[in-house]
Amino acid sequence: MAIEQEKKHFGIKDIAKLANVSIATVDRVLNNRKDVSNATRERVLAIIKEHNYQPNLFARSLSVKNNIHVAVIIPKTSFQTGYWALCLEGINKGKEELAPFGIVTTIFLYDQEDVSTFKKETQKLLAENFTAVVIAPIFVKETEDFVHACHQRHMQTIYINSDIPTKSTMGYIGPDLYSTGRLAGNLTSYLVKSNSKILVLNVAKGIENYRYLGTKIDGFKEYLHDFDPTIQIDIVDIPYNEYEEVELELKINIKKHDPNLIFFTNSRVAFLGRFYADHPEIKKPPIIGFDFLSSNVEYLANGVVDFLICQRPDKQGYFALNYLYRYFLKKESLEGFKPMPIDILTKENYLFYEN
Repeated sequence: MAIEQEKKHFGIKDIAKLANVSIATVDRVLNNRKDVSNATRERVLAIIKEHNYQPNLFARSLSVKNNIHVAVIIPKTSFQTGYWALCLEGINKGKEELAPFGIVTTIFLYDQEDVSTFKKETQKLLAENFTAVVIAPIFVKETEDFVHACHQRHMQTIYINSDIPTKSTMGYIGPDLYSTGRLAGNLTSYLVKSNSKILVLNVAKGIENYRYLGTKIDGFKEYLHDFDPTIQIDIVDIPYNEYEEVELELKINIKKHDPNLIFFTNSRVAFLGRFYADHPEIKKPPIIGFDFLSSNVEYLANGVVDFLICQRPDKQGYFALNYLYRYFLKKESLEGFKPMPIDILTKENYLFYEN
């Protein structure tokens, strides 16, 4: 009990006394500010470590409560994909957990098929005074312009889901897209023989905006080229979101390419599952797709889709907010890229998995 009381009452004044410095100096060390010599900083940090001092984050949040306003701008969910619903679920969880610490989070949603909605939401966002912005980029040029405007206003920025050439101040939290492509290539290598034909399908309206799909495909192609150069890879873009339009394109391209395997590059692989369920007369090759969505899992469970590669969209949003909490309140120095785990699901193990 005496030891617990000692730990409970150990604070900044005690650190200052043991280090023979002022309380202000301890505060500068805790907040990673300058104007402290290396020797003094190391002495203070050693005392903090020795006594396992944990700053009172609730008290600290009171002093900065009016200064930590976080914006999140992501695509809204649609009938074609529930991917962004999972991401939003993680963001809302983080928002709720961080509210007691004085971190206020405002969410802006845009239509990933309509660039004008992105511009409208970013204009609304820039009209307010935010400390940091979490961004899920789809429209590359417009996102670059927006990020430049954020930086001019001294707003911290962090990307989730996909990265773009214009760097954010706090990096990127999400899948290593190139590695997800290589993983799909690795799975493919076990499923096909030499001289096989692979069909890579990109299905989404406004496909030209989905730059990150190209990164996945580069990883996929490189892996298979190194594994067996005789494997033929054909890439087809289907710029639609309605099943009836996608179905027609699938009929044409599957007949044309007669693939030994299909690699579906985004979370809408349920379109392909439905296609083969609707057309049992067409022989189905192995199918590799993305993301643990109920619509996709249905076709994984019945054996139409063979593998789902999962990228944890809910964790991306949650970790981004937690990242900002650690940076602003705990004053931690953090790396610029936090990759998400890449999981492989099959008919045999999906029941034991959750986002």
